[in-house]
Amino acid sequence: MGKQEKSVDLTMREKAIGAWPPAILIVFNLFFYAPFNIYKGNIGEFGISLSSILGSFLIPSALLTIFLTGVGMVLRKEAHFRYVSTAFVLGVLIWLQGNILLWKYGLLDGQGIDWTRGLWRGWVDGALWLALLSLGCLLYDKMYRVVWRGSIALISLQVIFVFLSSFQNTEIWKGKEVFSGASLPEKIREFSSRQNIIHIILDGFQSNVFQEIINDDLLHYQKSLEGFTFFKETTGSFPTTRMSIPAILSGKNYKNDISMSDFIKAVYEGDTITNAAYENGYEVDFIIAIGSLMRLQHSNLYMIPVPYNVNKKEYVQANSALMLDLVLLRAAPYLLKRYIYNNQLWFVQQLLEENEFEKTFFAAHTGFVEDLIGNLSANREKLVYKFIHLQATHPPFVVNGDCKYPGKVVATNMENAKKQGKCCLDQIIRFLDKLKNAGIYDSSLIILQADHGLGLSVELANMDKSRYEDRILSARVGSALPLLLVKPPHRKGALKISQAQVMLTDIPVTISSLMNLNGDFTGRSVFEVDPTISRERRYHHYEWRHEHWQADFFSHMDEYIIKGSVFDKDSWRSRVTSDSHGESSYLTNSIDFGTRQASRFLRSGWSHKETEPEEGPTYSWALGDSASIFLSLPKGRVNFSAKVKTPKFHKPQQITIRVDGNVIGSWELSTSSRRWERPWKWENRNIVIGADKDRPKVSVVEFLFSQHRKPDDKDNRPLAVLFGSVTLSKAINANQ
Repeated sequence: MGKQEKSVDLTMREKAIGAWPPAILIVFNLFFYAPFNIYKGNIGEFGISLSSILGSFLIPSALLTIFLTGVGMVLRKEAHFRYVSTAFVLGVLIWLQGNILLWKYGLLDGQGIDWTRGLWRGWVDGALWLALLSLGCLLYDKMYRVVWRGSIALISLQVIFVFLSSFQNTEIWKGKEVFSGASLPEKIREFSSRQNIIHIILDGFQSNVFQEIINDDLLHYQKSLEGFTFFKETTGSFPTTRMSIPAILSGKNYKNDISMSDFIKAVYEGDTITNAAYENGYEVDFIIAIGSLMRLQHSNLYMIPVPYNVNKKEYVQANSALMLDLVLLRAAPYLLKRYIYNNQLWFVQQLLEENEFEKTFFAAHTGFVEDLIGNLSANREKLVYKFIHLQATHPPFVVNGDCKYPGKVVATNMENAKKQGKCCLDQIIRFLDKLKNAGIYDSSLIILQADHGLGLSVELANMDKSRYEDRILSARVGSALPLLLVKPPHRKGALKISQAQVMLTDIPVTISSLMNLNGDFTGRSVFEVDPTISRERRYHHYEWRHEHWQADFFSHMDEYIIKGSVFDKDSWRSRVTSDSHGESSYLTNSIDFGTRQASRFLRSGWSHKETEPEEGPTYSWALGDSASIFLSLPKGRVNFSAKVKTPKFHKPQQITIRVDGNVIGSWELSTSSRRWERPWKWENRNIVIGADKDRPKVSVVEFLFSQHRKPDDKDNRPLAVLFGSVTLSKAINANQ
């Protein structure tokens, strides 16, 4: 039997031919196709070229290919068949998970991920992986026949996609390399001996956090920030960096009417304050955390390496480890993602880094500032505009009150924002002291600002904390509160605090007027805004998601009109804004809640996506006192129907419906406290919306609830009503 079995076994050559296609499929996905896709959507986030990253993967990919092929070669025939078939299925699953099953698990901005939310995704992923791997193992004889052709076909499709994407976006392969070595470049540490514009962005530094910091030692900070004015009423334009920076540099706000990439390109190639300075003879230096500013006119560019103070090999290794972690995060099933993310410390990066603190933005960017403090000089003859974007004030928060690493990432809250913010502020003050010693502080225009707030809740006047909608607004106000301090040239005296109602879009005209740059910018100089005058300002809010790095538009954007103090709830009014597709995107006959298509209609007061396990339909919870949607309604009469159900209350749930501020009627949902009656019963409710020839193109439909409750300690959401769907149909006129 042994000799017979041996005689029918495959040759080593046959085993190699059978094993290498699925091995190549796995390796190609992990070390080429997935990195290409991630880099394509996040070009500005990497300080080295895609070619450098892929080059660092050559040896690991070769070793993994040899290993996977070698395992297949040493196995006996039947085991070989099972192995090859299962490896092929694994390659397909890696591709499927990384490109199709892209669950929304939050933004990787240092604020952590709640892996317990949407745990059903893990069961979907796990069931799919288990089922397909089992099929590959059990039906190996049939699967083996298609492995070779299937692997080659899938790899070929990916190669075609890479080719077409590269043709459409040549920036992917342009060989961007902004690493300037372990030492600080000479031009970056040199300032003008004549006059400087020093423009520092402290990413995410919320203005009320700054206020609390200086209140603890006001006399010290008043003296240290000599000549500065703190504009505590400043409002930003957007909640994240990507759209805030164009607004800061140009004074123009994105309106979601053209693609984001086209807007940014037009702004950066047009009238910006740095371009105006460049054209007026300034040498413009960009010291940045992200790479999108490279399109602007500049003299010198320096991307602060993370980790800082490393050589080129170490820097490439750090970026490649980051890329591999992102690849694994996308390619792994949901239940494994948390171990790859590793509480913001990451799996691969922690294996390679002895001290994970060194790879944080805080360590890198404070390290850069420390290096700048120790080496700056005023040796340049030309005027200099120094634009410095620092992310040390942005989550993750990684220091305690002594500015030391506590051994872990700490929570994103006001207390820790204040600790980390103070560490950064005190370092900036030491930098300002060095400017004074170098004799260039007095003549310089210096701006210390944030690009947006952190979204930490703000205590507002006239706010009702019991209202869920008010609590949501207080967090959005936090996103709209960026720090802004300005010191004009030759300004003396202690730090002043201004109540002037200014905006970040006022910065270009402020710089232009103070430095006589003759730029054509909208807005007003912050020093010309009367602090006693109520000024109308606008803030645009969107929920930033990973797909927005590659998307042309936001799925939806709320516009707030602020008239009065930013710290007064009564100053804030929301309004409908055009979304990525104009009014037509709100034109529909039905909305199925809980689906991706429904998200663009949701205004406020809604929970995250959920799926009912027993009955199968998707739905969304309406939370608190009210929830609202956007809809394009016809001018004539229309039937408005909803599929809803209510939690168990002691009395019926009353829902008042309001369209564009006008009450049109109400619904009553039944409830029961009797144990034998099932309270979870879907109910259909209908109401007729009357004709209105003056109806706006996009209406706001509001649902006001008489009651809500929190189900338990684990789920503290104020649940009001469950919405399954709404539908619109033509209403028959009673007079016809």
